[in-house]
Amino acid sequence: MLEKNVWKRAAAVLLAAACFFWELGMAGQAAAERRPVLRVGVTFMTAKDSGGVDAQAYDKVMKDYVRVLASYAGMDVEFVAGSIPENIARLERGEIDMIPDLVITPERSAVLDFSRLPTGVEPMTLYLHGGSARLDEDGRAPLRLGFLRGVYAGPVVDMAMQGEVLPHTEQMFDTTQDLLQSYEAGTLDGISFGSWPDPRYEPAVMFDAEMTYFAVKKGNTALLDRLSLAQDQLVLARPTFLADTLHQRESEASQAPLMLSRRERAYLRMHPQLRVLVVANERPYAYLDENGELAGAMKAVADQLASDLGIEIETLPYTDYESAYQAMQEGKADFLLNMFVDPEWGAERGLDQTASFMTSYFTAVTRRSGLPKHPVIAALDNRLAKELLQQHFPGQEIAAYPTIEACLEAVRQKKADVTYIRQSSAQYQTMRGDYPDLVASGRISMQKGIAMAVPKSQDSTLLRILDKEIRHMGDGVIEAYYAEENARSLSERSAFSYFYSYPQYVVLAIFAIAFACGFAFWRYRAMRHENEAHMQSLIDHDHATGLHNAEWLEREGTALIARDRVGASERAVVVLRIVRPDVLIGTYGREAVIAFFQRLGSQLEVANYPELIGMRADGAEILCLTHPVTRDELSVRLSGLLRANEYLEVGSMLVRVPLQAGVCYLGEPPMDIRAAINDADIAAHGEEPVQFFSGRLQQETMLTTRMESLQRQALERQEFQIWYQPKYDLATRRCIGAEALVRWQSAELGFLPPGKFIALFESNGFISDLDFYNLEQVMKFQREAAEKGLPVVPISVNQSRAHMREQGYLRRMQALVDQYTTQGIELELTETAFDFADRALREHSLAVVAALHAMGFAIDMDDFGSGYSDLSLLNQLPLDVMKIDRSLLLASEGSERMCIVLQQMIDLGHALGMKVICEGIETEAQENLLRRCGCEYGQGYLYGKPMPRKEFEAFLQIHA
Repeated sequence: MLEKNVWKRAAAVLLAAACFFWELGMAGQAAAERRPVLRVGVTFMTAKDSGGVDAQAYDKVMKDYVRVLASYAGMDVEFVAGSIPENIARLERGEIDMIPDLVITPERSAVLDFSRLPTGVEPMTLYLHGGSARLDEDGRAPLRLGFLRGVYAGPVVDMAMQGEVLPHTEQMFDTTQDLLQSYEAGTLDGISFGSWPDPRYEPAVMFDAEMTYFAVKKGNTALLDRLSLAQDQLVLARPTFLADTLHQRESEASQAPLMLSRRERAYLRMHPQLRVLVVANERPYAYLDENGELAGAMKAVADQLASDLGIEIETLPYTDYESAYQAMQEGKADFLLNMFVDPEWGAERGLDQTASFMTSYFTAVTRRSGLPKHPVIAALDNRLAKELLQQHFPGQEIAAYPTIEACLEAVRQKKADVTYIRQSSAQYQTMRGDYPDLVASGRISMQKGIAMAVPKSQDSTLLRILDKEIRHMGDGVIEAYYAEENARSLSERSAFSYFYSYPQYVVLAIFAIAFACGFAFWRYRAMRHENEAHMQSLIDHDHATGLHNAEWLEREGTALIARDRVGASERAVVVLRIVRPDVLIGTYGREAVIAFFQRLGSQLEVANYPELIGMRADGAEILCLTHPVTRDELSVRLSGLLRANEYLEVGSMLVRVPLQAGVCYLGEPPMDIRAAINDADIAAHGEEPVQFFSGRLQQETMLTTRMESLQRQALERQEFQIWYQPKYDLATRRCIGAEALVRWQSAELGFLPPGKFIALFESNGFISDLDFYNLEQVMKFQREAAEKGLPVVPISVNQSRAHMREQGYLRRMQALVDQYTTQGIELELTETAFDFADRALREHSLAVVAALHAMGFAIDMDDFGSGYSDLSLLNQLPLDVMKIDRSLLLASEGSERMCIVLQQMIDLGHALGMKVICEGIETEAQENLLRRCGCEYGQGYLYGKPMPRKEFEAFLQIHA
């Protein structure tokens, strides 16, 4: 017998060891699959904006660059915010792995290793009270300038100060907040904190553009080599990635300020009038009006230059580039306003080019009959234009013409087959209708930047002024002009341009002339009909799916009902929608969703109950107007359709697509189709997969809409009231606490229980503001109760899971703690606050709760036992109170096994040092059951219902 027991124990030990090593191997495999994390120190600044709210501004461009770089290195990224000195110290201590944007200095090179390739550029902007005008003041005292310690300022700083004749004293600050406070208080005349222009302050001058590099800890060659290789691969694969992201940031920002140096402003004062040469031979780009004066987009640019620089601009128009270049060499103008970007071409003519201030896109214009195999190209008589065409179309015959109109006429008269002109010119000519037998392809065949040019004999100061003005001006001036010109060209369109002209019929008899005119008119009408039919088809169809759109269905449905009202009451509008299409698009791409709707549309087209089918792409919905059909038959057919389209095949995967159908019958008399679509859409957002519209749905929708419109106003008017439900000791029946519950006493909607609005507020995000309001009201109550001498018992306040992902949540909670106290305050959280599929989000939620507990809040686990309780949370969270859900109590009333579960759960809470409270006690039998199971505290209608503040204060005086 003894030997048999020994063998059993040995087998058990071997089995346990095998399980242990299997789990260890699985854990090792999971760890191997995780990518290493690159901890990146990013620079931030904290300031007070005009509203008095803390603002953290991170460099999104640099963070995007780091994310892509880390992806190439096979790593994930974790950003750690801090100032430059803080991040360098963290890097030396090994708390972070890399800083992405540092200027190399000897001091930094001693403790850090830098990348070979740069990661960006960091200019310095000097802000002064009064802006750049402050630099022109004479006889001033030295300016008091503030700088941020740790932000690199190279030798260019002092050179720039001397160039501005700027005597100054310097004061260093450790934090951006202290620097800005001193500046706003007037104790500093100017500041610089090494960033792009900040719209809150007046910039005076920008200088010292230094290249930045990423840095790692000295000696960390493995990481440096890994990131350097990834950086090199990124440059090869995406050579313009960093430049494109920087350009995108600048294009999305507000208009760049015009900051001119002292020398540049002096130049403008010495040259109050500048002569500008403009090549004007193409409308609306640049042309001469009926008075011989310059007009077009270049005139708008010249006017903007004069306005921004505060000078007079004398424009000298020329009709060809070669004459313009010759005039520039003869010194007849100070600069050339418009020439193609080609520095080599400009240098050959003694010209220095500015940055491009616009891009010209060229499109092909041909006869409607199309192109022959070897087309002849009509081009402007311009050497650069012809060379550009020869580069793009080698071997093609090119014929030169003096103007754009001549090129178009050559194509029209078949002397040439195609001409390439600016899209703006093609659009202008199309709107005027002077060449109805020609058509523009609309595709971009070529593109070329347009720049200004300054003679090399000129002072280079003018070149810098023009470059700064180009950056300040942006694209808005030219875009606004073209929009205005297009509108004007429509008004100038002649009636004769709608007809073809055939002069050879003039010599014929009246009959021949009439026949020719009739034929021309018929041809024009035929072409117009084709174009209108094509345009109407574009208007009536969804361009992505190819299905008819909702507007077409509404129009055709209305006409159908007007023609045939028999059986209209049995017709229905059906809306089929994808629930959360944004998730599908973000995960599997828009093409997958488009393919799904195309398949669904094909199935509806072959079904016998839809008569009209339309697509509403903006809401990811497909609509149909049915033949007369009964409610039961339609319900069966729609249910079958939903089942048939429950899954979408993406590659080799089957992806579940949550579909819902809403139905609205037209009724008698038939309702408006648009109204029926709206009602069906409301039904499609209901609870059932196939939902028929009813008055109840309409009322619920109206109530939801009304509550959303009133929620902010209700919070400001303090219509949300805190009611208190007492908690009690099951043995002494004394009140030992309460739970704060919210009610809405609306001036417009009356009294609303939480079940009416909590779910809505959780879905639209308003629950965050409401939670903070409730918590502050309870904190005020506790403080006032203590001042009145009332018993102070712990009160628990619910916190939504939305706070776990809310930025600034802990900061706002700390502000409340500083204003009041955490004494007598408990925070109730449910397990759903940690139910995140993403492990990082779950760990973040656990860290948030730990921080709340550290502030002094007691933490309650609410609704414990209501679902699949995660017992690991009891170990990971600093819980003070376990609240057992009422469902467990109800299940234990008629089941001995559930009583054992309930008792074990209570014992578990006590063993972990938590108070255990059971909620939902409504009978004495339930109370006795809990006492037998060892539960100490309870909450429920048996002891006390939720009550308003005054009733609760009276209740406390009696029962506490």
